[in-house]
Amino acid sequence: MKKFFLLFSVFSLLTVLLHAQTPGEGSWKGTIFYSNGEIPFTFDLRYPDDSGNPVFTFINGEDRASLQAEVRNDSLFIPMFAFDITLKMALGEDTMQGSLNKHYNGRSYPFQAVLGQPRYDIAPEETPLLVGNRWRMTINPGQRGEYPAVGLFSQNGNHITGTIMTETSDYRFFEGHIKGKDIEMSVFDGVHSFLLKGAFDEKTGQWSGDLILDDGYSRSWTAEQDDTAELPDPFGIIDLNAQNIRPNLNALAALDEQTVTAEDYEGKVLIVQLMGTWCTNSRDQTLYLTNWLQEHDYPGLEILSVNYEANYSPEYGLQRIESYKERLNIPYKMILGGPLSKRAAAEPFPFMDQILAFPTLVFIDKDGYARYVHSYFNGPATGEYYHEFDRRFNEIVEELTR
Repeated sequence: MKKFFLLFSVFSLLTVLLHAQTPGEGSWKGTIFYSNGEIPFTFDLRYPDDSGNPVFTFINGEDRASLQAEVRNDSLFIPMFAFDITLKMALGEDTMQGSLNKHYNGRSYPFQAVLGQPRYDIAPEETPLLVGNRWRMTINPGQRGEYPAVGLFSQNGNHITGTIMTETSDYRFFEGHIKGKDIEMSVFDGVHSFLLKGAFDEKTGQWSGDLILDDGYSRSWTAEQDDTAELPDPFGIIDLNAQNIRPNLNALAALDEQTVTAEDYEGKVLIVQLMGTWCTNSRDQTLYLTNWLQEHDYPGLEILSVNYEANYSPEYGLQRIESYKERLNIPYKMILGGPLSKRAAAEPFPFMDQILAFPTLVFIDKDGYARYVHSYFNGPATGEYYHEFDRRFNEIVEELTR
């Protein structure tokens, strides 16, 4: 009887301890810790069934992205979308600690999550400073590597959402707040873990601050409100009008078993996507292309994706392509282009010394001539610019498939 009572007590204690380790449902604040700053974000945790494996919904402004987590012993593992990244944390009822692990480059960052805390403590102000809807920005002003950017923002009281567009694609969905003359916004989407901090100078009418892009890596920035601020049209940076240039499709594939030739696409329109499975903007564009193919029927059109990997080896690259295609349900062909290099990605195209950004699209007509290049991608976070890309994409497809 005593043995039975002892076993029952131990079982009851283990049950209580296990229950105490079950993360609570609701809104959580997550934080990625860099040596030069903390990147806050929010996620919602729910249990949709009795498997014990929760679903995480990451929240960045208007963006909602859900992922299935897996419980293994005393830890939670979350594969971050189609990227080679895992968020791992020890189980806890209202607090969890762990790490964000970027396997493709071998980097790891401390992580913590707390139930019931907001992304930012936003104290209402009667007359909050108005940030404006559009900024003309300079990243790294006056230094080597200076580049232009455009900030797009929406403000509701002290709450700010928006994005930053650059000539290497957008920084996706930021969310944050204004406090007095200070602004702070963050984004976490599995790859991007960014923090924008700055202040407004009433004397100059300008904003300035720091943009933290990685552990120990940040860039200064300046900005001013300017409703006319624009970046170069990504469809107009490379002008192929009145030029008849055939890309060397034979040079696209890194591996002999994936060889591509012009004969493979003879008489067809070909859209070549130069991308990387590590790149969140490439993922945005890949989702667009995948959905577009599902909604449109063009028998005379093909899409070919060429993947350039940061952590390159033939084995790793092929494994990433297989996993990426499966997770995103990609219906078109993907091949391995080689190690990450903007110059190498441009080699099959005589009209480019190097590509401007990953992803890049090259539109090739039925006769094998390159007709358009789309040099960087404005994704869903950019609103009107994303819709303009969709309009131009369809317009070009209609023109080339006639």
